[in-house]
Amino acid sequence: MEVLRTEYPRPDFVREEWQSLNGTWDFAFDDERVISPRLVQFTEEIRVPFPFQAKLSGIGDSQRTTPVVWYRRSFEIPSKWEGRQILLHFGAVDYATFVWVNGEFVGCHKGGYVPFSFDITAYLADGENELIVKVIDENKASQPRGKQSANYDNWACWYTRVTGIWQSVWLEPVAKAHIKRIRLHPDIDNECLLVNAELSEILDGAELRITSFFQGVRQATVNLPIERKHYRNCDLHPRAEHRAVLPVSEPRLWSPEKPNLYDLTLELLVNGEVVDSVKTYFGMRKVEARGNKIYLNNEPYYLRMVLDQGFWPDGIYTPGSVDEIKKDVDLIKAAGFNGVRKHQKIEDPYFYHYCAQVGLLVWAEMPSAYNYDEYNVANVMAEWQQVVRRLYNFPSIMAWVPMNESWGVEQLETTPNDSRLWHHLDSLYNATKALDPHRLVISNDGWEMGQTDIIAIHEYTPDSKKLARLIEAFRKDPHGKVFTHRRPIILPEYEYEGQPILVTEYGGVKVEEPGVAGWGYGQPARDLREMLSRMRELTDTILAQPDICGYCYTQLTDVQQEVNGLYTFEREHRASPEDYAAIFGRNPENWGGER
Repeated sequence: MEVLRTEYPRPDFVREEWQSLNGTWDFAFDDERVISPRLVQFTEEIRVPFPFQAKLSGIGDSQRTTPVVWYRRSFEIPSKWEGRQILLHFGAVDYATFVWVNGEFVGCHKGGYVPFSFDITAYLADGENELIVKVIDENKASQPRGKQSANYDNWACWYTRVTGIWQSVWLEPVAKAHIKRIRLHPDIDNECLLVNAELSEILDGAELRITSFFQGVRQATVNLPIERKHYRNCDLHPRAEHRAVLPVSEPRLWSPEKPNLYDLTLELLVNGEVVDSVKTYFGMRKVEARGNKIYLNNEPYYLRMVLDQGFWPDGIYTPGSVDEIKKDVDLIKAAGFNGVRKHQKIEDPYFYHYCAQVGLLVWAEMPSAYNYDEYNVANVMAEWQQVVRRLYNFPSIMAWVPMNESWGVEQLETTPNDSRLWHHLDSLYNATKALDPHRLVISNDGWEMGQTDIIAIHEYTPDSKKLARLIEAFRKDPHGKVFTHRRPIILPEYEYEGQPILVTEYGGVKVEEPGVAGWGYGQPARDLREMLSRMRELTDTILAQPDICGYCYTQLTDVQQEVNGLYTFEREHRASPEDYAAIFGRNPENWGGER
């Protein structure tokens, strides 16, 4: 099978040397739950990094529900990598992963949406090496699964399941002392970039050299000597993290209108010799809520977003080319939006990368589990923290959404006084703030909110006049069940504290099309003209609300049985981007800040 997805998998943390392991692997379904990899019968082949449910995997069995699958392939280490540590990277594997190299167990990881890696140096042999991967992906409601159906069939707005490896696998050589992770915080008010670098090892004579560039021209360099420091109550291991302040004089600010990006190089030197080098980038921008408005770079900013689910016809979660991700980002931008809510999926890192390049603000949202219990709490909390740490450096991300529409605390509808449920909501909010105090956090997008930086309302009435009446009813009673979903926007235990208000799901208009089966919200529009007219009327109603500072239209594309997209599932145009931009490319009259 042809090897697909051959681009370097991590655009925000780039090293020059690497080796892709994408391509054809041996594969096995395991209905018997075999314990040892030595007992597995590999009878199939699969194309990595596509889930077996996808056509691009070469299997394309979307009905099978086998919870355990196995992968196997061989690889060789280039001779020029001799003497270095070899890291094995996985972009994302759904859900629990176990790895063997040359018959030796290397390690495991749980979580379907975040990257992980292992140092496999000690397990390698000269010449050919064998890699075996086991994945367990059970259809449990306590497992974060987003829009993947846990039923046998797709239904409503839940789609085809995804199992196993769905992002790239690759090898990377590094020195024993290398840069493990960086954390970048732009400070536009003080004209600097705060850099936290985590090192694998502290060596005498080590130094970190950090250099910024703008459009190829060097801007500033900071040399940070690496000192062996300890915490007061832990002298067994030195601190791994080291901090530097890089000046950014007269910064070119990043915004959707002017997506200025600085390039950044980090070099680790030992006794003057460069032993590791990483390239990345950053944007100088600031996001905050002041009163009932959102501010970008100290100016009021109106958000015009579209909801995007990140599914593709032949790859499900994984498009066949990174260009398809870029195409979706370009479609969003061309339709007049300045932001995107990536719904119920942590996306391939190239999505956030391209949003940074073209200028789109992103809401990053945790895929939901669907039943409140202790396993749900542990699974969601653990993986969500990994998500925030992984995506922290992307300048496109402006907000975190740990929960959507009470999915995972659905008992709020039947047992609203169960304090565990809103403690879970608040714990996710506070844990996010502990990891990132510089972005906005939406408690529970849609309704039943606890602590939150934004009031995010979902309402799918097709009647624009009714939409205005419902918003007015909410103003009078923020705890009332005034919207058509009959859920309070704010939980009874909490008060509206003047936060910004956005309508973060609305529209979903379907147009009648010959031979197109599926559903949308409300009565279908009879033709394209009526579809555009309804979109405009609903959007105009929101724009006319003086205390609403943004919206998110549902949705960018059709997804399988849900056919209410601006574009078809195959990314074909319904209306032109110009037609959409005439609706979604406008701010309210007399709105301050950038347009």
